Amino acid sequence: MHYNVMDSLMCPLTGTVFSGVITRKNLKLIIWYQGETIVQAGDVLSSTGKELLVNGIASDVKIITVFPFNRANWALLSSRTGCPANGTRPPSACHRLDTCRFASCPYGLEKLAAMEE
Repeated sequence: MHYNVMDSLMCPLTGTVFSGVITRKNLKLIIWYQGETIVQAGDVLSSTGKELLVNGIASDVKIITVFPFNRANWALLSSRTGCPANGTRPPSACHRLDTCRFASCPYGLEKLAAMEE
């Protein structure tokens, strides 16, 4: 099965990612996963047995669950994930005051508090 990634949302509280995907048969899903590999819009996911490939390369993605995509659920996830970079206009630095479980920012942002020290 092949999935084209439409968009991804990071959840700093849990260190997980939600990715909206679409199949060749126009089935839209949300994949909730954990791993250091962050998929972005335009990436292609392929399943081969128990392994998930990202753009043809093996990944460390561990799928938590998959559920149907709809715009209302996606908007709700977007508003509740708490990552300031989720959305159409990511900031130039991270202004999140709470802890982030990602080892490094998936968007490449520096923590604003660290820049002020």
